[in-house]
Amino acid sequence: MRATFLELIERKPLEEISIKEITDGAGLSYPTFFRRYATKNELLEEIATDEVHALISLGHAALNGEGQGSAFDLCSYVHAHRKLWTVLLNGGAAHIMRAEFARIAEELGHSGPRANPWLPVELAAPFVTSGIFEILAWWLRQPEDYPLDDIVALFDALIVDVAARPRIVPALSRDTKPDQP
Repeated sequence: MRATFLELIERKPLEEISIKEITDGAGLSYPTFFRRYATKNELLEEIATDEVHALISLGHAALNGEGQGSAFDLCSYVHAHRKLWTVLLNGGAAHIMRAEFARIAEELGHSGPRANPWLPVELAAPFVTSGIFEILAWWLRQPEDYPLDDIVALFDALIVDVAARPRIVPALSRDTKPDQP
């Protein structure tokens, strides 16, 4: 069903896709859909969650200050799946994607060393999440030939450089670091 749904999203707007089309394309009976999903949006939410996991795995190195290569990989992935990401971010799944991304980002922030330990994870996770999704949603509203390298440069300047490049902030001492016990 997922594969059929993704194929349909590539060809037509989400609101024009029926559950019957999904089940027919998958070679399943109509009631089979409802054994797994309550609505078409629930299927979309599952796909959105999987896409967030793919994005995080590609962007993890960039967000840990390990270079622009991962920013390029992340943006290339979205570019290669532009139609799906347009539906997800500018359609009905943006809030789910943001929440899942922020949840995972916060988990990762607490799981090991960070480039900027003075930056509270509870602030960094939603800040980075919002920035990434605002850049991607804006980009997907631009003409398809908008240069990928420009998006990578924006991502690097607005997200990676601001939140992930190691830096010392004199106003915050180690003793007042918010996420230390």
